Amino acid sequence: GIGTWGIGGFAARNPNNDDQKQVNAIVHMLKNGMNYIELNIWTSQGHSVEIASQAVKQSGISRDKLFLSQAIYFYTAPDIESSKKEQETMLKAFDTDYMDSVSLSGAAISAIGKDQVYAWYKELLDSNKVRYINLNNPSLEELKEAKQVFGDKLFSIEIGFNFEIRVNQDNGIIKFANDSDVLCVIYQPLRRNRTANRNWPLLVELSKKYGKTQNQIILNWISGLGLLPLTKSETIAHIDEDIEATKF
Repeated sequence: GIGTWGIGGFAARNPNNDDQKQVNAIVHMLKNGMNYIELNIWTSQGHSVEIASQAVKQSGISRDKLFLSQAIYFYTAPDIESSKKEQETMLKAFDTDYMDSVSLSGAAISAIGKDQVYAWYKELLDSNKVRYINLNNPSLEELKEAKQVFGDKLFSIEIGFNFEIRVNQDNGIIKFANDSDVLCVIYQPLRRNRTANRNWPLLVELSKKYGKTQNQIILNWISGLGLLPLTKSETIAHIDEDIEATKF
């Protein structure tokens, strides 16, 4: 999966950002089969969406070959009306009449109210403006409840999981999601290279044994568990390294 944190900037837009380099990187990802894109308007004040949209258009990949997942954050959408506007903005950005999935952050759901948010989700599903909904960092109880409410329309959860931090495995969330046919989308699977930089003995051993980088070992392991790690890079060599991780 393609993550967009750092595309166009971080919380704020980077006025010195190399937009074309990032467009080229995302085009390379798309043309090499990475078709899941996590999108939100908060990152770089919406510039990440502009860059991703430009890359999709430049790639020539048809809409039906992509999975566009929209996250809506409390920082930019503190109420249901602004959430609706963000959803419409995303549709226009990608010149589409639907998003593949949508989610509000836990903070937004708490502020707006779960009943109101779930009612809106159902409106979106009924009107075909989204195909599925997903959850960000749910508790096990929240995941179970959403599964009861939305059934097979609950497509995914976005959670943290990596070589060093496995709380979502220990607390049963990953097992329940896997058993319930809900995809676990993993942010920071490599901890922005911090894990590899620590040179854990097991990772060093496996890297030497298989002739692969530590990051490839981690991505291969996470993918092998049936989870979808999100990666972000603007360096073609790093993108190719990540993709190669699924091939051994």
